[in-house]
Amino acid sequence: MLDILLEKTIINQKDITNFFNTIGENIDSDKIRKDYHEYDPKTEAPTKTFAAIDGSYNNKKLMAAFVYAIASQTIIYDPKTKITKESSAGDIKLISSTKTRNIREILSQQMNILELKSTIDTLQRHPDINYMLLDGMISGTIYQTSNPKFSPLIKKYLQQWARQIEIEIYNGNFPIEVKSITQQDEIIEKIKQIYKFELKKEVEDLNDIISYMQTLEQLTCLNYLLKKFSHKIIGISKTSSTQQQFKQQIPDAAAVEYTCENPGYTTPMKLTDIRPLRTTSDDSIHVQLPIHKDLTNIVYTTFFTRLDKRGNVLKIEVPYDISEDEDKIKSILDDINSISLNGYPYILKRAHDEVVIKKEDMYKIMKKLGIYEKTGRDMLEK
Repeated sequence: MLDILLEKTIINQKDITNFFNTIGENIDSDKIRKDYHEYDPKTEAPTKTFAAIDGSYNNKKLMAAFVYAIASQTIIYDPKTKITKESSAGDIKLISSTKTRNIREILSQQMNILELKSTIDTLQRHPDINYMLLDGMISGTIYQTSNPKFSPLIKKYLQQWARQIEIEIYNGNFPIEVKSITQQDEIIEKIKQIYKFELKKEVEDLNDIISYMQTLEQLTCLNYLLKKFSHKIIGISKTSSTQQQFKQQIPDAAAVEYTCENPGYTTPMKLTDIRPLRTTSDDSIHVQLPIHKDLTNIVYTTFFTRLDKRGNVLKIEVPYDISEDEDKIKSILDDINSISLNGYPYILKRAHDEVVIKKEDMYKIMKKLGIYEKTGRDMLEK
């Protein structure tokens, strides 16, 4: 560590520690406590069948391209048969290193498509599952949906392509893969043949088309999942940074963390308008989804909870309205608590542990591929 950083640590220590020590004084603790309902979830043995899904991605940046890996894994807990692994999927691909600026967003979306397809595959083959736990919020995925501007003719063609994916999913006969990647070259070549022009003259960046394909595939999967299995879906976030509930200077989860230590839950919020929001230089505007526009009309219920005293603060989301149903909320908390350790659902942690792609895994992949290209940082590595 640089000496200057040690020096700055000493200089800034008082201000930084003071921020954390005075958080309780700088937020409306009374308002937060009023919105928090203490409740000790039941600690009975699980009687319901749970499934959990998680995904992972990692990459190695070389001078010309990223080599990346994506994966998804479903875990099922049945009180009779205990834990089994289902619907595993993964892929190794390349992407140009010119996409360094938004590589995380690209890979995150591809990973989410794998997660959604693994989820659908598991739910189709195991109708006895009572709850499917997702790591994250579906509403957040829809909020972030993009809809780039380019030729309406190309968009129409790609929407027809997405319709074929939907038919496969409804028939229960689909590969757990990101088709917007595996079929990318084939689709782009067909577009060139059909519309008889050089794509780069019509679309400034071919990656707009690829991004649009991924968005169509993602929305197609979400549409099926929510139409067929919405009553089984529970989104769980342990790192939520939203400020919708308490309107404080810190995230809602942090507000609960610093004011409410006992088990319980916040007053449920009903979300009714999930249209993506885009910020311009003058204003923020809502934009339409490219397909399945009625996805923005789905009502979501969200709330924060602690399952244990001083345990993790979790954000819970379900894609239906239970904002006035206190008994249903308590029932969900009881069921989640029945499969939790230290205030967090064990099978979600198990799914994460099974699927996570570590730095060591990427090293093994690169070695297996026999790639020893320069990274551009070779002279800095020990």
